[in-house]
Amino acid sequence: MRILFLFFLTSFISPLFAQKNTGSAYIVDSLNKEAFSSKRSDISKALNLLIIAQNTATQIDYKKGLAVAYLYEGGIYQQQGFTKRALTDFYLSLDIFKRIKDTFNIAKVSQQIAGSLLLEGKYDTAVTVFNESLKVYNRFNKQEEVVNVKNSLGLIQLYRNKPDSAVILFNQALVTSRQIKYVYGEKKALYHLGKLALEGKNLELAASFFNESIAIDQRINDKYGLALNNLELANVAYKRGQLDAAFMMSKTSYEFAKSVNAYDILDQSLEQIITYYRRTNNLEKAIAWQDTAIEIINHHRIKENEYATNFIDIIKNQQNLRLDRENAIIRAQRASDEQVFILTVGTFILIILAVLVIMVFINYQKQKHFSRELRAKNILIEAQIEEMGALNKEISFQNRMLEADNKTKDKLLSIISHDLRNPLVNTKGILNLVNQGMVPEDQAKQLLLQLETQYMGTTSLLDNLLFWLKGQMAGKNLDRSNVVIFQLVKGLEDEHKMLLVRKNIAFNNALHPQMFIHADKEMIRIVLRNLISNAIKFTPENGSIDIKAEQTETDSFIYVEDTGIGMSKETIDRVNAKQYYTTAGTSMEKGSGFGLMLCSDLISRHDGSLTIESIPGTGSRFVIKLPITKA
Repeated sequence: MRILFLFFLTSFISPLFAQKNTGSAYIVDSLNKEAFSSKRSDISKALNLLIIAQNTATQIDYKKGLAVAYLYEGGIYQQQGFTKRALTDFYLSLDIFKRIKDTFNIAKVSQQIAGSLLLEGKYDTAVTVFNESLKVYNRFNKQEEVVNVKNSLGLIQLYRNKPDSAVILFNQALVTSRQIKYVYGEKKALYHLGKLALEGKNLELAASFFNESIAIDQRINDKYGLALNNLELANVAYKRGQLDAAFMMSKTSYEFAKSVNAYDILDQSLEQIITYYRRTNNLEKAIAWQDTAIEIINHHRIKENEYATNFIDIIKNQQNLRLDRENAIIRAQRASDEQVFILTVGTFILIILAVLVIMVFINYQKQKHFSRELRAKNILIEAQIEEMGALNKEISFQNRMLEADNKTKDKLLSIISHDLRNPLVNTKGILNLVNQGMVPEDQAKQLLLQLETQYMGTTSLLDNLLFWLKGQMAGKNLDRSNVVIFQLVKGLEDEHKMLLVRKNIAFNNALHPQMFIHADKEMIRIVLRNLISNAIKFTPENGSIDIKAEQTETDSFIYVEDTGIGMSKETIDRVNAKQYYTTAGTSMEKGSGFGLMLCSDLISRHDGSLTIESIPGTGSRFVIKLPITKA
């Protein structure tokens, strides 16, 4: 009797699930396709579509659709400059394609991974992965992909300073592109051949390659390519001594770059235009174009800051959407389980009623079996309720974290709008006064010294902000290595040499030359640079700064000591509470108050601590404590 029931239930339900999975797989493919089409115009929409595709593919166990969704998501992060996040998605996609033995898509994902490794400067690994993809593309006769890989391999040889190998690869890409009429690969190969010829001082050959590439750009209306090639032709003309021709090409490059907001090319074309006016002694126009360059740089920085903020919001919205989708899946699963349960119970009741007249004893046994199953399902439901409670707590915690992130973002925007924008505006005013000769020479020197101090402070603030933003986006993974502290501090001493000399501050690097710690080198450099910069800022003339260290069996201690003005207990409490705090230095140097907050955060990521010891009027000592970890 039990066998007949199971056969009936399986025959009734199986076709329904098969039809559902087939339809859902089509939906996943459609979502991936739409996300790929939307990624250039609407990143937020593309990421949301990919989250839905990933959740749906996971729910129906559609591995290929899930792998494609990870591949496209990694491509979006790579385009936005988040290489490590992109690599995570690429490796997830690669693992799935390997499990389903999809050779061609393995090659496509490997090519993306190699591109990310190229951006990180890991040329040897990138070459190995590119060559693996190349073998597959040749086997499947995918000539366009063969051209793309050879152009990338040629670029690596160019970076390695191996021009002969690069020329061979670019020529192979050029020949194949022309055979299959692949214009993108052809113009890219021509451009790189032109760069090689220009570096080899073969100006005629370089001009020929750039002009051929321009002809293709004009045909397909690629304004970025037109700006790039005209910029290189201007370089050729300058090397030939043809100033007027170089100027016209620089102007053309500037106009095309401006039309597509290609700020990297805009900067170079503006530099060429200003150089032309300086060489022709037209200082008035040179100054005017310098003002234009400053306006474009300021506009670019504002746009970059706006874009970074918007992208942070997109990722936060993506995380919220991912949580919502996961909750929806849980609810849908529970509803599905309830429907199956109801169907099962109903079927059991019908069978029990049908056999009740004939087999009373069997019905009694089935009733006992049914009761045991019911108790088991109740236990399962109670466990699911407990899991939902835990999930609700996790969601509440995530909401609190998002509120904290919003407060941090508001604080960050305040710093950028005030402490970063004001020095830039002041810089433009000083430059205009000096360039127009409106101040005496001695005052001009003082203004330029003031400008230099503002520049160093603004650069330090910008570095801190960008490093903080990078840490927020890239996660909390540390790139640990053995860091020789003496050499790191020596480099920072050289970086601050001018300020040390100006205030006649003695700098004593008392670290052992062979001492090292196992930590993230860039994070430790940012911490020490901020502490040394603060020490210089708050130490009066003829003071001193000492850098010392010691190690125990479990911890490393680094000390930054100064003979500055010191800090009160209230000030130290505010710093330890990570409150925004800033004050002028002994020579009226300005600061953002962001450095010590960043230092504390970076040291915490190493499971360490930052302790401040200070006596007002005597000096301060900053103690960095880091646990000793094995390499």
